[in-house]
Amino acid sequence: MKNIGIVSNNEKKETIEIAKKIYDYIAVKGNSINLLLLEKEEVSREYSLPSVSEEEFIKSNDLIIAVGGDGTFLRASKYTFKRGVPIMGINAGNLGFLTVVEKGDMYKAIDRLLEGKYKIEERILIEGRFYRNDSPVEDKKIPTIALNEFAITRSMIGKIIRFTIVVNGIPIKEFAADGLIVSTPTGSTAYSLSAGGPIVEPKSSVIIITPICPHTLLNRSIILDPDNEIEIKINSRNEKDSVSVDGKVLTLRINEGCLLKVEKSESKLKFITFKENIFFKVFREKFIERI
Repeated sequence: MKNIGIVSNNEKKETIEIAKKIYDYIAVKGNSINLLLLEKEEVSREYSLPSVSEEEFIKSNDLIIAVGGDGTFLRASKYTFKRGVPIMGINAGNLGFLTVVEKGDMYKAIDRLLEGKYKIEERILIEGRFYRNDSPVEDKKIPTIALNEFAITRSMIGKIIRFTIVVNGIPIKEFAADGLIVSTPTGSTAYSLSAGGPIVEPKSSVIIITPICPHTLLNRSIILDPDNEIEIKINSRNEKDSVSVDGKVLTLRINEGCLLKVEKSESKLKFITFKENIFFKVFREKFIERI
């Protein structure tokens, strides 16, 4: 491990201060470690620290530390997809289901990180590509890989979206709804859960399709093997329905004739943890005990 990147929540002063403390701690403890910050990160601007471009950040990192909540972790995870570098989350937010290291334990976790005393939990990623009239939508601003989910949602009150779910060329379900979520097991505790989807252990290898407020009595999620050919056909004529990937709303507008093809990515997220079965511990503490 030569290069460690730090990504933090840019909107909270407290989080920026925590990121600076982490930066200073690693700088002292890891003499041979080169720390990388993005040019657009507030911690580099606030404290006049050296920074690099996104291209250099992606190319050079051996490991990334995300400081903030789950939103920050999702943003930081995008920099790991291409090269499959591991990522650790330090929770400086609220729920923090992905950022499993609490800030009170951050120095202990960093010590173990530098000593190589950690575990890697691999989680599946999904790839999604949009088609319009059988032609792929070419737009570099549209992410094609998601850690949590792809979501299609309506943008107009009183308008619903009609979907057809096609698996291996066979239409298996047609319905109208306010939207639809295609998620990974990691994303099962995010938007999909809010829409009534199941909780799935993140180490599982499945794809979950959950309707949002379906206009039908049959409103169950569908859980599929990720090796299936999965297509979501949009059969509505609405002009303002929209798409989001891992919570980021895109400028792409969808309408009748659009198609979303989803498949398991060849890349995987390398999630740093220090305990076995960390999901069940976090689930108990952040879901069950807060009820």
